Amino acid sequence: MQSRYLFQPSKYLTFLKPPFFYFSVNILSSAISEKSLCVATATYFSSQGYFVSRNLEVQGLGPIDIVCIMPRLSDLKKRVKSKHFVSPAILHSLINRGWMSTEEIVGETGFDFNFVNSALEDSYKDGWISKKKENETVYWSNKEYRVPSKDCIMAHCRYRDSMEFLETLSDFDGCYNKIYVVFPFPVDEKFIDLCAEKGVGILLFYEKAGYFKELLPSEIQEVTNLKVYASISEIIIKENFMYRSIDSI
Repeated sequence: MQSRYLFQPSKYLTFLKPPFFYFSVNILSSAISEKSLCVATATYFSSQGYFVSRNLEVQGLGPIDIVCIMPRLSDLKKRVKSKHFVSPAILHSLINRGWMSTEEIVGETGFDFNFVNSALEDSYKDGWISKKKENETVYWSNKEYRVPSKDCIMAHCRYRDSMEFLETLSDFDGCYNKIYVVFPFPVDEKFIDLCAEKGVGILLFYEKAGYFKELLPSEIQEVTNLKVYASISEIIIKENFMYRSIDSI
């Protein structure tokens, strides 16, 4: 019976245990390097308008090869006019909350008081939050801040340890909308089925032709970890401002 996927598993026996393992070694030895695959993947998403970061250290979760966000134009314009980098860890304490004192925010974030107070003052000057003082205590509340991204994609390009990545996938729950594993060669049907069960998409890179093909679409996930999501978005926007023309925003 013909496979419902693009490639026949009998021709490309990768990610299977011995004796099939020896077939995968031959394929890997002639494949593009993982570093080059990361660069190609970053370029691919960047060409679609995404702001991209490589080897991004996600809070408490470890590095991800490629993280992409699709920023909102209105929020980008606000950041061009702002003088300070938004501190998402601090502002997250104020999202969907009422007035909070500086001491309460220090307790939630675990940051030094002086750092928190300085960051809050900067955000206040830039118009992100409101400020008031009662009985010698300073209180803050969210004013106009929102996470400046409408889409977040993560991609894992180190194809030699893709199985290990899938095993730790739950660590990133709620931090992305789509997630992919990227390969420079076809993969077998068992691995495709495993990715389908987990909602992970598969991208294939054809090095000679220089283009990508979506072998398996990623399921769209809801972002629920706003603290990590805000941090990812702010870091990537700050990094990309260094390389992109402000006039184009």
